[in-house]
Amino acid sequence: MEIKDKTIALLIDSENVSQKYFSVLMEELHSFGDITYKRIYGDFTSQKAKGWRQLLLEFAIEPMQQYSYSSGKNSTDSAMIIDAMDILYKGTVDCICLATSDSDFTKLATRFRNEGYTVIGAGEKKTPQSFRAACDRFILMDVLLAEGESKKEKTTIDNRLIEIAKDIIKNEAESDGWMHFSTFMNELYKKENAFNPKNYGHSNSKAISFFKELKIKDRNVFAFERKNNTDTIRINS
Repeated sequence: MEIKDKTIALLIDSENVSQKYFSVLMEELHSFGDITYKRIYGDFTSQKAKGWRQLLLEFAIEPMQQYSYSSGKNSTDSAMIIDAMDILYKGTVDCICLATSDSDFTKLATRFRNEGYTVIGAGEKKTPQSFRAACDRFILMDVLLAEGESKKEKTTIDNRLIEIAKDIIKNEAESDGWMHFSTFMNELYKKENAFNPKNYGHSNSKAISFFKELKIKDRNVFAFERKNNTDTIRINS
């Protein structure tokens, strides 16, 4: 499923997301649509949240203060969930981004998807699979940040991704081996919702460019053809 032109509510769990990922997160979300809500939850009197304070003013992020009377975790999670449900019932957006690496938000993500909303998760690789799978897309912020800082020029080979892509084509392609690229991507996101060409050192986020340039031992893994103004893909024979 392609995600674009969405109206997005961004909710950030400051206890599970570092401020160093904010620019990466915003860049990715802008490719999906317009961000109309920007709220962050946590105890901003604590040293742990110090790094977020300047960003609150610079990017007009609304802080939702939760004092840490004990560990602070439950109050922060609860406030974020209550706000999310208010947004759900108001119906002023059609997409929500839950920026957290906490699996406690799995049921919330599922509820939004059941109501027809698009759900984008954003966290680190350590994020439990239960929460990642509950989202339509998942942004691996630590991977994107590391790739951006390393400035790789060559696409990193990922054999697991290649096998997933090949299996999709083998199972879903027409009898001649060709498959509409848009259909291929829809199936890929169902199996690998964190897919992003930038995760593999690719220079941009265009999926078709990534797969066109994907090679093993200087040989293209996939072949492409334009048919009736539609891009198609098959396994390179």
